[in-house]
Amino acid sequence: MSIFFSLFAGLGLFFIGVRLISSNLRQVIGRRLRQLIARAVTSAGSLALFGLLAGAVMQSVNAVIHVLVALVTAGAMDRKRAFPIIRWANLGTSMLALVAAIDLHALALCLVGLTGIAYYQQIDQSTRWRHAVGALLGLGLLFLGTDFIKSGAALLRTAPWLREQIAELGVWLLPSFAIGAAVAWAAQSSTTVVVITMSLAAGGLIGWNGGAMLVMGAGLGSAASAWNLAGRLQGSARQLVLFQVLLRLQGLLLTLIFYACNRWLFDDPFGRLLDQFDMGLPARLAAFYMVVQVLSDLGSRALDKPSLRWLDAWAAPSLQENLSKPHFVHDEALDEAETALLLADKEQQRLLACLPAYLDALRQDAPTALASADKRQAAESQVLQLCEQFLVELADRQRSRDVLERSMVLRDRNRLLGSLQESLAELHQSTQAAMGEPSVAQLLDQLVQSLHMMLETLAETAALARPEAEDLALLRSLTHDRSELMDGIRRRLQGSELEAGLRQAVFSATTVFERCVWLARRYVLLLDSPTTLPSFSPSTKT
Repeated sequence: MSIFFSLFAGLGLFFIGVRLISSNLRQVIGRRLRQLIARAVTSAGSLALFGLLAGAVMQSVNAVIHVLVALVTAGAMDRKRAFPIIRWANLGTSMLALVAAIDLHALALCLVGLTGIAYYQQIDQSTRWRHAVGALLGLGLLFLGTDFIKSGAALLRTAPWLREQIAELGVWLLPSFAIGAAVAWAAQSSTTVVVITMSLAAGGLIGWNGGAMLVMGAGLGSAASAWNLAGRLQGSARQLVLFQVLLRLQGLLLTLIFYACNRWLFDDPFGRLLDQFDMGLPARLAAFYMVVQVLSDLGSRALDKPSLRWLDAWAAPSLQENLSKPHFVHDEALDEAETALLLADKEQQRLLACLPAYLDALRQDAPTALASADKRQAAESQVLQLCEQFLVELADRQRSRDVLERSMVLRDRNRLLGSLQESLAELHQSTQAAMGEPSVAQLLDQLVQSLHMMLETLAETAALARPEAEDLALLRSLTHDRSELMDGIRRRLQGSELEAGLRQAVFSATTVFERCVWLARRYVLLLDSPTTLPSFSPSTKT
């Protein structure tokens, strides 16, 4: 029974190691590192090198895809450059299978010991080294788990009944294939199945045919896990995941053809080739896994153009994805302060001009809204986050007083835009619920039309290089305090016979309208005196 516990513990340590490596390294991929990646991967050679390293270190193509999705959706990388990285990342994951073919017992113990010392010295509490220590622990547990599986498998081969069952798997190939697919799907890693298969082969529990079927089944399981991930994504991000699915399926088809021809048509030339290198069964399975990856890559390259056409048709970039990409700010502009400030200002002007569109669905004479208010707010808030990060990094790089003051004003405007977006989305929700009631529809329509005109005038004035005093005076007049007027409306409704739900909706709409007017006035004041106003905090007004 202790043998089974050893195998079970080995599997647990292996899975913990894979997860620790993936999760800690994903945390390291911060904005600065993503910038370096986006700048570095410009040529075919750099794409290949990054893909190989990312796959070898993270040991999960899904984790690599998460990083690429962040880069593509942020506009830092073109999706067509991400496809070759996925190809090379699949080859990179096979490095673990090659490493697992050698004795890792001493290395595993050293890694666990080093990690223990790091924890004792509280290095893991450091913000700088926390994730590195976690990844090191994951690597040590991964190797230690592999060693446990090998040891347990070596002891299990003495059980005659188990050897008979394993021998059956070598004859009945379909169960082996299904088991490999199921485990890879559950673990979300084909490399996991390959390393476990190699450990069983090292213990004499599985033969070549059963092991090869497990390896090929792992390819199908990996495609299935990627397909699950695709269900939660849209647009270019979905294309990256579907590309991995196509890559795996094409490789699986070619590998099945290769296996069938090698076994039944040509009397095992692949095995005779490996005999020349005096490879054991675990190393043979590692080499076969490498062949699977190479065939996947070749198949993908051969069908590159039709695959890309299919991906464009199946997962075209969505409107929300287009809305979430900045039009002006980009990291290369940070080297020149004046250009960076100008681009940030133009990005904010563009987002300000988009604010009236939040009300299109509520206006009777408005064109059909391209996107709902909540979807537009979710997408454009991402652009504001990028603008905020852009301005923070600009202030870090440029220490002159003028740049710091102007960047602070732009950051204040950025926060105001975010608050306006949230408020308009909230106004849309509260107002839409009550628009069908004739007794309050006219009142709500007047509020919406008034706010729409106010936002349009604000956007037109902000787009001017130097707003005229008359324009600013008009804006200050349009955005004067409406609290008394809104309080009067709420008092009249309080004594009416209006249904409680509709009354609450109108109360919410008037409150949000009042907030929008106040936020617009704050923006006008920033336009009026852009370098002397104090920093804005949304929490100062409720």
